[in-house]
Amino acid sequence: MRVSRAGSRWGTSATALVTVMVVGLARNAAAGCGCQKPPPPVAEVRPNVTYAGAPVTLFSASLVEGEDYDVTFTSSATGDDTTVSARVVNRRDLGDGVFKNQLVVPVPELPLGPAAIVARLAGRTSPAINIQDADFTVAPAPVAVPSQYGEWRVPGYRAAVGKDGVVYVTLDLTGTTEPLVFEARALGYPLRFTNQDIIFRNAQGFLMQLLVGVDGEPVPGMFIVPASDPSSSDSDTLRYSRHEFSTYFLQHAERQPHAVDPTDPNWHLDGSRHVDHNHLILAIAGQLGHQRPDPGTTPAFDLGVTTYSLFHQGLVGVSSVTMSGRALTDGYDTAGSPPTPDGDVFSNGMVSVHDHAKIEGDATGAGFDVARDAAVSGSRTIGTPLSFMEIKVPAGIPDLGKLTVEPGSPEVADRAPHRSKGGKGTKRSGGPKGRRQRTLVGPGSFLVSDLTIAGRSTLFVDNSAGPVTLYVTGRVTVKGTGRIVVADPNPEKFAVYVASDQPVTFGGSAATRFYGVLYAPRSTVDIMGGGQWYGAFVGNALRAAGRSNVHYYRALKGR
Repeated sequence: MRVSRAGSRWGTSATALVTVMVVGLARNAAAGCGCQKPPPPVAEVRPNVTYAGAPVTLFSASLVEGEDYDVTFTSSATGDDTTVSARVVNRRDLGDGVFKNQLVVPVPELPLGPAAIVARLAGRTSPAINIQDADFTVAPAPVAVPSQYGEWRVPGYRAAVGKDGVVYVTLDLTGTTEPLVFEARALGYPLRFTNQDIIFRNAQGFLMQLLVGVDGEPVPGMFIVPASDPSSSDSDTLRYSRHEFSTYFLQHAERQPHAVDPTDPNWHLDGSRHVDHNHLILAIAGQLGHQRPDPGTTPAFDLGVTTYSLFHQGLVGVSSVTMSGRALTDGYDTAGSPPTPDGDVFSNGMVSVHDHAKIEGDATGAGFDVARDAAVSGSRTIGTPLSFMEIKVPAGIPDLGKLTVEPGSPEVADRAPHRSKGGKGTKRSGGPKGRRQRTLVGPGSFLVSDLTIAGRSTLFVDNSAGPVTLYVTGRVTVKGTGRIVVADPNPEKFAVYVASDQPVTFGGSAATRFYGVLYAPRSTVDIMGGGQWYGAFVGNALRAAGRSNVHYYRALKGR
């Protein structure tokens, strides 16, 4: 299937839009990040939706290890059938971890939609396993989600529809590494749905994400945007956010805790389950008019896809933004490049600019309070309130406890988990005379209870070999002449995610230069002093004061 963007191609594989009903889901469905997902349910067939070429596993107490079986898939739409052969193996069941005899076969090329599966012992006619077409659906092959930010279109796309009218689309996120916001809608297919109608599963059958919590409330950062015109021929829009991918990739590197068992890719070498985050199956239990879509294949439509950075809005205060003193926000392209008028500001609440402060860009909020001696160079727009994704700390990352760099604190280096002894993970020497320094070596993700850099002290982040991510569960404080210095000034290679409502204080002298991104949607964030802050910053109540200069990294704007 051809995917176009201004005449260019996007990937070579097809896409499938997946819809699944929410009824009967467990309360722990919205599990955490990485491989910390609840196991899929024990079943006779798993997964119950996947695409041609992907493995499907059949279970039965009658299976005997080493015996050969013929497995026939029959399309409900056309009656076409295809038979594949496989030998029974004894492996751990992803559902309960118990070793069981099972048949693992690739799904053959079949028309999209419901399909029955029958497994017979080779040379026999009586079925040993009989899966009804209500319990299995053939989805389209996944389309690769672009790693670049932009707007894309998959022309002539067809999704699968299960026996119960649920629509299915599969997505390949293998090439996606940066924090991502993903939007999709069907152009020319007026499917209507709500947050309660959406489920993300993966190609193994794991439940990956719901758009509602256990209390039925929407999950922040995951929501549906209804079509602007109810009579539109286009569908509603799905918005999906993920705050980072690098931790998952690093944990699955060779010799790491989550290295995949080469004898069974569903498990890690340490005996824990492996969860495939790259191949997602989106299920939407929507309606066309007042009824579910017919089982089989949808009519052809254009699948519209937009991808952009989690930090695409610039300087963000979810509840309010206040700029005072001579605080300034503008934009820039690369380290050392001249400023640009792209220091946009966003809030669901008031945007206040006082005391000679200036926004060199556009401002979006619920209202504006701009003093005569202050300025907003661009437009002022009353915006639509948005929810911001909550932070989920990945399990298994190194725990640094309280990370404090100040006079009297130890001068040490923290080696990234994948580095061998004698490599770049060793402690750096030198630095400004009398300045205390601590070094974090990447790539890697680290858990921190509190982050404090004060006095004549430096946290040096060696992100030259890959990104460094800090997950902070307490407060963040950079003050006095304390500073964070990075080896690579690309802000996308150093991130601080605050998984709490504790305050964040960025202060510093005129010599302070910070390059990175901060995401703290529940924290009060103060940016003060005379420092230069390059990248992107998200807080709850965000306050910029003094002579602080916030320079938004324009590449994050995306579109």
